[in-house]
Amino acid sequence: MGRCKRRHNMATDAKRRKIVNIFDEKKYDAAQWVHAILTLCSNMDNKSHVILTPQKIKTCNASTSKGTSFPKAFCDTEPYNECYMFGDIFQNGINVLRNYRETREAPKDQQLNFVLQKLLDFLNSKRSIKLRDNQNLHSISETELTVLVANHLLGKLGTSPCYLIDQNSCGKKQDECFCGEISCKMTGEYGDTSIGNVEVWHGNLDIIINDELAVEPLGENPDSPVGNSAVDNKLKSCLQRNPQIIAQTIVFSFLQKKKHPERSNFLTPCIGIGSTELLVMLYDSEHDVLLESSSIPLFENDFSLEFSFQAILVSWLTVNYKFFCSGIVETDEKHTSDFFFHAKEKMHIYEEKLKLGNVSTNNAHSVEKKFVLAPPNLIRSNFICETTRAFLISLAEEETSDCAASSDSGTDSSSKN
Repeated sequence: MGRCKRRHNMATDAKRRKIVNIFDEKKYDAAQWVHAILTLCSNMDNKSHVILTPQKIKTCNASTSKGTSFPKAFCDTEPYNECYMFGDIFQNGINVLRNYRETREAPKDQQLNFVLQKLLDFLNSKRSIKLRDNQNLHSISETELTVLVANHLLGKLGTSPCYLIDQNSCGKKQDECFCGEISCKMTGEYGDTSIGNVEVWHGNLDIIINDELAVEPLGENPDSPVGNSAVDNKLKSCLQRNPQIIAQTIVFSFLQKKKHPERSNFLTPCIGIGSTELLVMLYDSEHDVLLESSSIPLFENDFSLEFSFQAILVSWLTVNYKFFCSGIVETDEKHTSDFFFHAKEKMHIYEEKLKLGNVSTNNAHSVEKKFVLAPPNLIRSNFICETTRAFLISLAEEETSDCAASSDSGTDSSSKN
């Protein structure tokens, strides 16, 4: 009995040491990481900051007499003139990052502690998709790419690596990941991802992460407008309004509200995955607010399959939104999407009769995408302004530390010569 107890104590000590190492280890570029956090809190860098823009629905087919499948969903929206920083919607998560950054202490809450460990583990790993040939990324289907990102990024950042893939999707249905590495196994499985109700918007989601997050492909990027380069489009923070993803996000939000009425807010996200970018759509089925993020680069650059710090950060916050999402800010309550108005004849179905699984669907695919300019007026809360100041100080410290290290290295080299 004493021997078993000693073994248990040794195992516990080893686990404790491992956790300590996770919080102390830092194999990533800290300055770049802090800068990525700042892009969620401040618009100091207009090239890369992440904003959320409220959308107003002008017309849609959410309450047609016969119901509409997602591929045939129609939803014409226009952005409000105001927008918000991404971090203002995820204040709980930003606080976790700030507290860890300032104190180097693990969160006392077990769940927050666990998901922060998952993030740090990922940051200290290779943070990339391993393909035998990087060119293969352009030859795989949209669904296969979405599964790749789920397996190599999203599934590694949440409380569980499990996810469900639409059983009707094309591609190989196997245990091995699409990356081609024999040792890389899929943590997801194929199954029924249908949601909604045949009397309203309904259909299959491409992927459901841990029963709580919808993930969909964005489709091919449309051509740049005449006279505008890809860089120009990026600088304008173009938004991609995809009616199918909007419909899926709204339905999924009502479904999550029905399943989890105990939650403090019902702002529910959906992640859209493109070949070079991702974006987040969110809908609050209590306050009728629809938000769309600006485009977030999926990889560090065009020649690498290493996930960008921004993509990692946004994915971590979004996958764990039930812990990190603080809900809409008070000023955003006036930016209603008017979905309640457009769907008023069938609101009782959206609120009471949606279900997950065993929903008759139409699997035809059709995607319509638009590019619009980001709204000019950015609204930042006192929380996000104060947080920005704190991380700016942290960034300055990191950059000073890097300069000092470079200087010491130069001195050592000179003395050796």
